[in-house]
This record gives sequence, structure tokens and C-alpha cells, in this order.
Amino acid sequence: SNTAYAGGGAGSAFPPSPGATYIYAGGIGGGGAGGTGSTNGTAGTPRTGGGGGGAGGVSTGSWTGGSGGSGVVIISVTTSQPSSCTGVYVYQSSGQFTAPPGINSIDYLVVAGGGGGGQERGAGGGAGGFRTGVGYPVASGQTYSVIVGSGGVGGAVFGGGGTGLPGANGNHSVFDSIVSSG
Repeated sequence: SNTAYAGGGAGSAFPPSPGATYIYAGGIGGGGAGGTGSTNGTAGTPRTGGGGGGAGGVSTGSWTGGSGGSGVVIISVTTSQPSSCTGVYVYQSSGQFTAPPGINSIDYLVVAGGGGGGQERGAGGGAGGFRTGVGYPVASGQTYSVIVGSGGVGGAVFGGGGTGLPGANGNHSVFDSIVSSG
């Protein structure tokens, strides 16, 4: 199986003109856009594990990073024999998979929830980890647990103040014993 991770972009600061108040741009997440100036970061794309965008900011105020996108679990069932049990099962929320009759292996993609973007002048959240595999052994008729990880919450400070507080990690997604880290 494969494991891969994608990081979010760093935040930046720049003065619009010499001697002016700095404007801060949040980093781009693995799916969410970074805020610029007085704007919040946007959320990562749902069901992709995309990270949330980092918040922008100016010298005063408080802006929040975007939440990470939720994960997804995809299971592909194929057989060389004629069967009505072949197909693709897409889990956008947690549940259970029961291996159809005559099926003894599956292919899978397990994507964790993305990280939340940083608060005010923060970096974008990283994408959730993912794992893929082919020919994973299953027992016909057996039920397997599927957990779809939610995205991490974006960094936030209430009541103003603070800079660059990190967003939370995304949550793990799981199929049977296969775990993708958020």
C-alpha cells in the first residue's frame, strides 16, 4: 500500500505601500484558499481530505483559518466471474462494508480528513494522508468497519488578538485494519 501527504502553503506579509499597515495573506491549504487582508481562510474540499486555507489579517482584528475537508473511503469490488455484486462503494460517512458473495479481495482508497488552516496570518492546512491498495483479502459475507475522518477545525481566537494559531489535525479514516492519518 502507499501513503502520501501534502502540506499546506505558508502565510506571508506585505505592506501595500511604504510605511503603510501590513496586510497578511494566509497560506493555501490542500483544497482551501488562503485569506488576504481581513478575510478568513476557506474550507478544504469535502470528501477529498483537502486542507483548509490559512486566514489573512491586518494589524488589528482576528480571522480564522478554514476547516479541513472530510475524508472518503472507496472500495472497488471486481470478479472474473459474471456477478451482480461488482461495483464501487463510496463512503462519505462512517458505516460498514459487507463483502458480497463470491468476493475474496477488494481494491481500496482510504483518505483521511485534511488539517484546518492557521488563524490570522496562518499557513494552510495540510491534506489528509491516503492509502491505496489492490487485492486486499476479504471474506465473503464478512462485515468490515469503515470510518471516514472529518476535517480539522481552523485556528481561531475569539475576541480579537493572537496571531498564527494552528488549525487542528484532520481525523483518521479507516477500513478494516488500514488507517490513513489525518
